[in-house]
This record gives sequence, structure tokens and C-alpha cells, in this order.
Amino acid sequence: MEIMIAATLLAMMGMILGTSISAVLGAIRDNREMQDRYHAARVALGRMQREVAMAYLSKHQGEQRSTKTIFLGKSNRLAFSYMGHRQIARGSIESDQGVVEYFLDRGTGGGLPSLIRREKVIIDDVPEKEGRRQVLAEDVRKLEFEYWNMDKESWEDDWKVEIDRAVEEQRQKEQAAARATGMTGNADLANAMVNARSRQQRHGPDEQWLPGRVRIRIILATDDEDQDLEFETQTRVRMMRPLNFRKPYTAQEYSNTLNPLSPMSGITPSSFSKQFNLMQNGGQLPGARP
Repeated sequence: MEIMIAATLLAMMGMILGTSISAVLGAIRDNREMQDRYHAARVALGRMQREVAMAYLSKHQGEQRSTKTIFLGKSNRLAFSYMGHRQIARGSIESDQGVVEYFLDRGTGGGLPSLIRREKVIIDDVPEKEGRRQVLAEDVRKLEFEYWNMDKESWEDDWKVEIDRAVEEQRQKEQAAARATGMTGNADLANAMVNARSRQQRHGPDEQWLPGRVRIRIILATDDEDQDLEFETQTRVRMMRPLNFRKPYTAQEYSNTLNPLSPMSGITPSSFSKQFNLMQNGGQLPGARP
């Protein structure tokens, strides 16, 4: 009887000890999984933050229009040209420029989607296609992007800019500058007029500007949907205006010194129309030669 009682007590103590050990191991496993989820989110957001900050647009194209820079932002997807690519393979035909895209994809296994990073290391005329895929985070319930509009001082859900007609736009501006130079005889004034006509007050997709900031928000799924992990960050876009290192549309040597408008200094496009109307009405322009 004593042996049976001792065996029963020993079995009860073993059951309690086993249950406690199982609970401790389960808590350790859950804590480790939670740490892995936090680490994956921090790494993914940090990488996205750095790469979005290096987004850029460029107005430099060859005659064959073989390159196109983009910033295609939606509420759940973002593709952009950036200057953060690192060349790993020695001798590869790569530079620091590339195209990156972030989106969610369920893959072939189903279940919750994963956060995918697609990178194309060579910028061509189809940056939206091809490239190498990489999984940044798994079991992502939601991915959101928002874009800061400086003029409206509000967040936008979409921001789409494509520069694929830079050669044609440059030619059109050169033709307009040549016509303005023929009217005024002043190349500097003609270039200023063309720039003022093409420049608008708003800084948005229509003017081929990038957003001032981008807000990124991801939600990682857990076993309990009410306890999903939510992460959010913002990054500032460093180069908002498109790169453009072209020379003035009309060279200085095309100025006509016999034109009464050419010797005027300090003239601006805003004051040009007033002074030109004054000249047509028989008045004398300030600083003009008789």
C-alpha cells in the first residue's frame, strides 16, 4: 500500500513537472518566434526606408529612348528607380542604379502573403518587368504606402511618375526657346521664359516631382488576429526633382544685339509681357537702345 501511494504521488509530481516544463518551453518558443517577427519587421522596414530615400528620376535619355525612370506608388505597391544597388559579382555589368518594387504575394503554397522585394539591376525601357525576387517578411496581413504632398500638406494614396519622353520634351523646349529668342533677341530671357512656362506651382506627379516623404505600414499576422503586430515608419525622399544637367535650350551666341530687348538686364518673364506691350504701344523700354 505504501509503495502504491508513493508511486501515485511520484506520478502526480511527474505530471505536474512535465506540464510546467512544457509550458516553459512553449513560452520560450513563442517568445523566440515573437522576437524573430520583430527582427524581420525591423530589417524589412529599415531596408525599405533606406532604399526609398534613394529614389530618383532622370531626364537623361539616349536617342533610342532605351531607359525609363519611374516612381509608381499605389496604396499597397511601390516601384521606383533608385541609386542604392550594390555590385556583388566582380565584372558584372551593373552600376549603383536599379529598380526596386515592394508588394505582397501569396506564392504557390497559399496561406498568408509574403512581402516581396523585386530588384532589376539594369534600367531599361521596361522597368516594371523582370528582376530578381526576394522575401523580406512572411505572413504579412497588410502592406500600406502613403505619399506626402507638400503643396496640399496631406497624404496621398497614389503617386505615379514616368519619364520616358525626355528627348521629345527637350526638343520641344528647344524649339520654343528658339522662337522666343527670335522674338526677343535675348537667349537668357528666352530660356527663362521657357522654364517659367513649363514650371507650375504644384509639386506633384504632373510636374514629375517625387513626394516629400513616404509612409510605410506593415501588419504581421500572429495566431491571434487581435494581437497582430503593426509597424510603421516614414522616410524622406532626398532628390524630389528629376535630374537634369542639360545646357540651356538656346546658346548665348544666338542673341541678337540689334534687338532692343537684348541689352536689358534683370528682366524676368513676369515683367516681359508688360514691357513688350509698352514697346508695341510706342513707349520706350527702360535701358533699351534707341
